[in-house]
Amino acid sequence: MVKNLDTKEIWKFSKSFVKREGILLLARVLAVASSLAVVPKAEYIDWRVLVLLYCLMLVVGGFKKRRVLDNCAVRLLQRCISLRQITAALLLITFISSMLVTNDVALITFVPLTLIIGKEAGVDVGKIIVWQTLAANLGSMLTPMGNPQNLFLYARYNFDIIAFFKVTWIPTCLAVALLAVFLMRQQDRQLKVSLTSVNVERGWGLIFLNLLFLLCVVTVFHWFDHWLLLMITVTVMLVLDRGLFRQIDYSLLFTFAGFFIFIGNLTQFDFLNIIRDSFFGSATGTYFSAIAVSQFISNVPAAMLLAAFSQQREALLLGVNVGGLGTLIASMASVISYKLFAEAYPAQVRHYLLMFLYYNVIGLFLLVPAVYFLMLY
Repeated sequence: MVKNLDTKEIWKFSKSFVKREGILLLARVLAVASSLAVVPKAEYIDWRVLVLLYCLMLVVGGFKKRRVLDNCAVRLLQRCISLRQITAALLLITFISSMLVTNDVALITFVPLTLIIGKEAGVDVGKIIVWQTLAANLGSMLTPMGNPQNLFLYARYNFDIIAFFKVTWIPTCLAVALLAVFLMRQQDRQLKVSLTSVNVERGWGLIFLNLLFLLCVVTVFHWFDHWLLLMITVTVMLVLDRGLFRQIDYSLLFTFAGFFIFIGNLTQFDFLNIIRDSFFGSATGTYFSAIAVSQFISNVPAAMLLAAFSQQREALLLGVNVGGLGTLIASMASVISYKLFAEAYPAQVRHYLLMFLYYNVIGLFLLVPAVYFLMLY
């Protein structure tokens, strides 16, 4: 009986771990399997990307703990007097913040606020949260630090900031137009919500966080040494808040490391050059492959995987960002919104998923050809 119970518990834990860390497991399996065929090298790991990710997570975690973003959102929402204005404010703050603190953090911060509004005002917020998810995924594509795949591709292909923005600004404008169309079709009514003001922990701590964030940005742009950034960030955070080190998503860092090793190993297989030249040699092939692969394994691992085959950096950058629309796992940020909604409204999960699929399919149907013909054709 005890053995049976232990087996059940182990099986339950294993299922939970695979569900939670599936991408990490995939990265490890690919790294180990490819290392059985060729000898891996430490130089495959891009420490610059890992250091930047780590420092950004620490700094953004500091902002989140001090509720800086919550304060901005509440102050904006307190000025709204209708449902459409409230929705517009939520989409705007999610869209803009995702460019700076990543799409994941934007959704973790603002979806709970939307759920509070829904409970207090009796509003069905499922559609608004779906739109927020679209806003976070699409807004994050503008900047190198908007999402992990951008940060990786920016470093991998040695973009400069001007070249990067030349690729992303037009799709970002198209995303604004798409969200505006959704917003204008929303039924409007008078609505005023009462939200408790959020106090921000000010002082030297906040000043240092702002300076560290600026330092992270200039390091992303290749204007500052990443090892020096790591030393400064860790030193300051040890003084400000040591607890933040326990809240870092270390699985993301290990996932990146696994894919770095796998990608490096792939470069040693000569026969893969045939695949690269025949299929990924064109912008068209890379763009549509990135969108398709993202639907099944998410756009972060899709970017890292396809970077091993393609030198079409603009097409890959566009493909994995537009490819964040579609299935629930196309962007792991979408899973964050889903889990938060499902926890608050478990009886409405099926309706939410159908609505999510409906608006994501519309987004893909409109943005995929528009981005292709405007940027790559």
